[in-house]
Amino acid sequence: MKQKKSRLPLKRRDASSVPMAPMIDMVFLLLVFFMCVSSLSQAGHRVELELPESTASETPKDLSNRIILSIQKDGTVYLGGAKVEEGKLEARLLEMQELYPEIKLRIRADHVTKFENVKQAMSAATKAGISDYIYGTIQGE
Repeated sequence: MKQKKSRLPLKRRDASSVPMAPMIDMVFLLLVFFMCVSSLSQAGHRVELELPESTASETPKDLSNRIILSIQKDGTVYLGGAKVEEGKLEARLLEMQELYPEIKLRIRADHVTKFENVKQAMSAATKAGISDYIYGTIQGE
């Protein structure tokens, strides 16, 4: 019995063709990953503050391992984007310092925040063993 030959042209595959479906999947995974990471890294910036202006401010070159501590004008403290109850800042910082010994702090405070509130935050950080902290300002003219 003789088989009939198909009249449809055979698809030719080049030896150099690259499968595109896995690459597209990978691009979408990377896109989702970067969207999640960027939203998490901005969590501390969601607390709206009017930062004080400084002419001598410098942006540090290494911002790794820094958590953001925000202090609103009424003295409310946020660690990252989460509100910290009054009197619990030192305990929260101590927990974080035990989990991440290389942790550093970036303090952001509203321009009308009493210095006493900033001083309490710095004191809590020092008691928790975090001695490397910077103060966030806006670079003025």
